[in-house]
Amino acid sequence: MKTLSRFFSFTLLVSASVAQPALHLKAWNPYAERPVVPARTRTPARAHWIVQFPTSPTREQLRELAVRGVKVLSYVPDSALAISGPAGSSFEGLGVQWSGRLQPEEKISPLLEQRRVRGANVAVIAEFYSDVDPGDARAIANSAGLIIHENPDLLPHHLLVSGSSDQVRELLNWDEVSYVFPAAQELLTGQHVHGCAGASTGFGPVAQAVALIDQGWDGPGLGSAALNYAFVHVTEKQPAGAVESEIVRAMSQWAQYAQLTYSQASNASAPRTLAVLFATGAHGDAYPFTPGVLAHTFYPVPTNPEPIAGDMHFNDAENWNIGADIDVFSVALHEAGHALGLGHSDNPADVMYPYYRRVSGLAQGDIGAILQLYAAQPGTGSAGAPTAPATPVPPPPLALSAAPPVTPTTAPSIAMSGTVSGGAGTIQVIWRTNQGAMGTAQGSSNWTIPAIPLNVGSNAITIVAQDSQNHQVAESFFVTRIAGAPPPNPTPPPPNPSPGPSAQPSITILSPATTFVATSDASIVVSGTASPSAVTWSTSNGDSGVASGTTNWSTPPIPLYVGTTTIIITATDTAGNAAWRSLTVDRS
Repeated sequence: MKTLSRFFSFTLLVSASVAQPALHLKAWNPYAERPVVPARTRTPARAHWIVQFPTSPTREQLRELAVRGVKVLSYVPDSALAISGPAGSSFEGLGVQWSGRLQPEEKISPLLEQRRVRGANVAVIAEFYSDVDPGDARAIANSAGLIIHENPDLLPHHLLVSGSSDQVRELLNWDEVSYVFPAAQELLTGQHVHGCAGASTGFGPVAQAVALIDQGWDGPGLGSAALNYAFVHVTEKQPAGAVESEIVRAMSQWAQYAQLTYSQASNASAPRTLAVLFATGAHGDAYPFTPGVLAHTFYPVPTNPEPIAGDMHFNDAENWNIGADIDVFSVALHEAGHALGLGHSDNPADVMYPYYRRVSGLAQGDIGAILQLYAAQPGTGSAGAPTAPATPVPPPPLALSAAPPVTPTTAPSIAMSGTVSGGAGTIQVIWRTNQGAMGTAQGSSNWTIPAIPLNVGSNAITIVAQDSQNHQVAESFFVTRIAGAPPPNPTPPPPNPSPGPSAQPSITILSPATTFVATSDASIVVSGTASPSAVTWSTSNGDSGVASGTTNWSTPPIPLYVGTTTIIITATDTAGNAAWRSLTVDRS
């Protein structure tokens, strides 16, 4: 068994003097006590387990699981399955070597545990088991008091949420939650991204909590692997030679750090051959391409059998480019990592993070991961860095700190300040919001941002520090702006020649008639009166819009998610004065 860092996997205890295969979970704790009943669940009749077999599950064992009402959700190396089934399921007579439920501390990324001491709000992706109803997932996030950020590019069963570390940890107590890991800035700021659903196995996909897939092509120990590759068909949307060259360049990146060699072959079905295929829709495997899916890859043997093991398939219906989105090299670099046996990384800076981005090469986290499976190239250390000749001492890592902003607020903007330490050369601090605003802070080691504009509702603010060698560190903060009247103007206006004082905006909600509404509907229309004003609306889920009418106004159907939604209606006059009313809706 390979020696793995504690942030990649842990090894099971030896039971009855028989060595048990490892579970390659990033936060696995073999010493945890495992209660029979999970702390919380929205589906008491069903529960989730991991069941591990002495060797790869047989067809007969899978059929028997199905007979018992058990659904296989994903593969957990080595030789285990994540499943859901009736709460009283028994695994007697199945040859199961071990079964249990993940404990809360096993569902959270070690990266989040490291950052917990900072005390600031965090943005995370909560991954739910694939059989969990999306409404239940939202209700669980709402019950923890987390803000849900809508993003159409999220993978199925992923939910982007933000809140305090304690609120995030509330998720871990739910049986439906599979894993929680850091969210990338691109997701928070609303940039268009593409997700990777993960490489494929004969037992289904592999979840985010898995770091390494079995032993790699070299088998047990840290050895070398000689692999072949063959082009079955490449896209015609770019010159064929250029596409092939970019894919070979991507595979070669991994060979710069690990003892891997690649040779082109003519027989795509030969053993240890990575077949590269661009295709559309159903293309001969069990995973037909659907819109938005860029690629999928099959893990090495023994997780997948020959000849499909290691094959990389790309969706030819997508708009493939070289050096632009969708970039052949960047996607191939990620997929080649799967073909070598890597799962997904929790670090948004890594190529193997589950959301593709344009890259020029591997990150340090990717290099460290591949060297958990294969021997390092001669002349490189365990982290893939040259050991001879001696390299200059690297600069201290960048560290960014910022005073958390006050939230909620009625102000149209906020100021922020903080410090940056470490890094090399000139330091620049930039900021951006999920509403599209961005700018550069004043100063560097001690920086200030005089005014960050806020929209009514939830605002995600990302502060990024970057040095002259393009090292980056970022922190995200979340501020809720509630519509309200601004502070009075210190300069009194001239006397109003018209009789009586000038009217301030007023707003009344007529329907619904109460400020708390219980409903099972997926949306609600709010109406009322206002004078003199324009009327807007926003919700605690991040939705917003404009009501029709002024004196008598009405909103379009406002979307509701399972759980509690706060709706704020704001009336604003031409002078910028505002008044607001709110109501709370509980959707069952």
